[in-house]
Amino acid sequence: MLSSLPATAPVDLVMPQDAQLWMNVISWGLVAVVLVFALQYWRKHGSSIGIWLLLGGALVTLNEPIVDVLGKVWFPAIGSWVVVKAWGVSIPVHMVPVYAWFVGGQAFLTYTFYRKGITQRGVFTLFAIYAVVDIFLEVPGLYLLKDPMYAYYGDHPLVFMKFPLWWCFCNGLMPMMIAAVVFKFDAALQGIRRVLVIPLCWMVACATNALTVAPIWLALNAEGGSMELSLLAAAVSFGMTLMVCYGLSLTVAKDAPALAKA
Repeated sequence: MLSSLPATAPVDLVMPQDAQLWMNVISWGLVAVVLVFALQYWRKHGSSIGIWLLLGGALVTLNEPIVDVLGKVWFPAIGSWVVVKAWGVSIPVHMVPVYAWFVGGQAFLTYTFYRKGITQRGVFTLFAIYAVVDIFLEVPGLYLLKDPMYAYYGDHPLVFMKFPLWWCFCNGLMPMMIAAVVFKFDAALQGIRRVLVIPLCWMVACATNALTVAPIWLALNAEGGSMELSLLAAAVSFGMTLMVCYGLSLTVAKDAPALAKA
């Protein structure tokens, strides 16, 4: 169902307390599930990579105020258990475990797929799956609750149940890009250098956002912007996303064509 969004940030939005509590319980529970699999992988394969990716995913929470300002997202300051506040945006505590499992956990899962061998088609299939996971993650807090846990505002294109679907472009790719960097540089990230996986997650997440949705950020914040401009930007961003995804498949897929050397 298509839905309209407020033109300006709904600063009077109040965080629903029951929903906030359950979001923490469910999200930390999913982190625990990923942690169990990470420990099993460590015992079986002698690699602690799952633990570091979980921690790195949690660190990516620091990216949230940046993308919220650029992408026009508002978390309630009223009634929220705030973990970080920047540029006037209050980020609730439950976003830490959400980032840990959605970014770090899915990056860990993707890393295992890369290690086993994945096709180019498989890369695009993963992207589609993670995009759908993002929709199921976002819609309940935006549309299904009587009082939303957060809100998007402005001339967002492709809005479905109050969720601008263009966010799937970067959110679906983030864990895949992180996993690709760790996979390709795995040999260099051994021993004490494993800790570098944590900042790498944040760095790659920031880069993935910029690589895919910068046109939409510009359209949303342009003076005299319009829905037509945002739709055009969304089309450009989608094309850029496909470029990034294809380039990613060239680096990790077992059936990728060999690139000619200069």
